Amino acid sequence: MIKLRSLIHSSLITLTLFSASVCAVEKEYMLKAGFLYNFARFGHWDYHLESLNEFIICSPDKYFIDAANNALKSRTIKNLPLYNKLITLDKVTTSACNMLFITSDTFIEWQNITPLELKNVMLIGETDTFIENGGHIRFFLSSGKIRFEIAPKQLKDAGITMSSKVLRLARVVDR
Repeated sequence: MIKLRSLIHSSLITLTLFSASVCAVEKEYMLKAGFLYNFARFGHWDYHLESLNEFIICSPDKYFIDAANNALKSRTIKNLPLYNKLITLDKVTTSACNMLFITSDTFIEWQNITPLELKNVMLIGETDTFIENGGHIRFFLSSGKIRFEIAPKQLKDAGITMSSKVLRLARVVDR
């Protein structure tokens, strides 16, 4: 009986820790989805977004898409309905996105398809070498807060510029 109680107790502790970890990841992804929303609001694409029917944020990470759906429900970007789309990483699928978020869990997949010349797709990631691998914006933690760095030249090469309001908040990197 004592063994059973001990097993149940340790299982509950493990489940609680796992749940807390899952909630922390979901909260982090919801915050990052909010950042992506603002990047979209303050980004300027070379082509006119008004000619599109929708604005699409893509990611190959289901957990991020689920969190983004919760965080960005019923939002619009420049009067376009905003959709979050779970995708596979290939040239055809990714070129249909306006923004592409590569999580640390999907970074190796991303490396397998780069260098991929995507025009008019903002590339955002969260791994240390994301910008060196062709990305435009990278999230990082500093003093327990989510921060970001931007490579404006790489963004411009993709046909996108970022508002100076956002650049002032970023760590700007030359690549």
